[in-house]
Amino acid sequence: MLRDELLLAWWRLSKLPGLGNVTLNEIRQQLTKPAELLTLTREQLQVLGLSAEAAERWLTDDSLSAGFELLRDWRHHNRCGVLLAGMDPYPQALAATRDAPLFLYYHGDLEALKQPMVALVGSRNPTPYGLEWAQSCASSLAAAGITVVSGLALGIDGAAHQGALSGGRTIAVLGSGLDVIYPQRHLGLAQMVMQKGLLLSEFPPGTQPKPEHFPSRNRIVSGLSLGVVVVEAAQKSGSLITARLAAEQGREVFALPGAVTNPLSHGCHQLIREGALLVQNADEIRQELGLQDGLTAQVALALEPAATGVPALVNHIDYSMTATDVIAIRSALTIAELLPQLLDLELSGWLRQVPGGYMRLK
Repeated sequence: MLRDELLLAWWRLSKLPGLGNVTLNEIRQQLTKPAELLTLTREQLQVLGLSAEAAERWLTDDSLSAGFELLRDWRHHNRCGVLLAGMDPYPQALAATRDAPLFLYYHGDLEALKQPMVALVGSRNPTPYGLEWAQSCASSLAAAGITVVSGLALGIDGAAHQGALSGGRTIAVLGSGLDVIYPQRHLGLAQMVMQKGLLLSEFPPGTQPKPEHFPSRNRIVSGLSLGVVVVEAAQKSGSLITARLAAEQGREVFALPGAVTNPLSHGCHQLIREGALLVQNADEIRQELGLQDGLTAQVALALEPAATGVPALVNHIDYSMTATDVIAIRSALTIAELLPQLLDLELSGWLRQVPGGYMRLK
């Protein structure tokens, strides 16, 4: 279990002026493990990139601890807690993103994080067809052992959570504190998610929903997931923001086509023109992501003989750019274990390093 001392050390660091998620992740990734922060001297903090003034403040300024009691107290509630980036069970795929949240508050069943994850997002005012498709697709994915991720919003998000609950697990990422359910109409749904899945938020308890919180929430939805499925979206919508964040993070983007006369299909059609994969059912999503009946690709391949002469790890890399953290998930290797093997494969001519990850060559 995470110690309050360690959480407080990172909390105080996060409260230093000018240190956002990107800088905090750069500092964390220079350490062998997050607990190393507890033993650092002023000089070592400066080597990591802090100014002499900031290092001194982190060590001596009591005001940086303000608000920590909210985090500490949340951990004492039943089935609640806080995850710290870089330490299990914080999701490795999310931790590898450039602006991963340092802390994730949770309420529910952490087992949901142990399954491969796929996000379903879309319009808050969908057609009956969109609602039915989202619910059915989520149910099929969940029944196959895949955790369905969404944002608890009205419309497609709600249908995705409901469908997943009928077949398995789901994760709802909030743009507010976990004790401030928004929208209120989904209070009952949130309570069901707590029982059979997980609520997540980077925002401390008591945080009210604000417009600027939702794009921030969307990067967590995509960062957790191997792929993001967009179900009905206008050309200017939050779902397209999530899709583009997913693409930047090296995730697969899927879009459900619809009638050309339906304005809610225009966003999906635009994504398909930009390279998103046209999807018609859950089986196509699973096939494209290498997920077979809840088994991640690495488990399925472990049960089958590798192709003659092909190193096993190569089977987890696509002929298009595959993000390093996605390869780690597929292969069940840590980043530290994975990187030397990728280098060997690159030197052997099996793959090439490209911006964002690696690409298979043969």
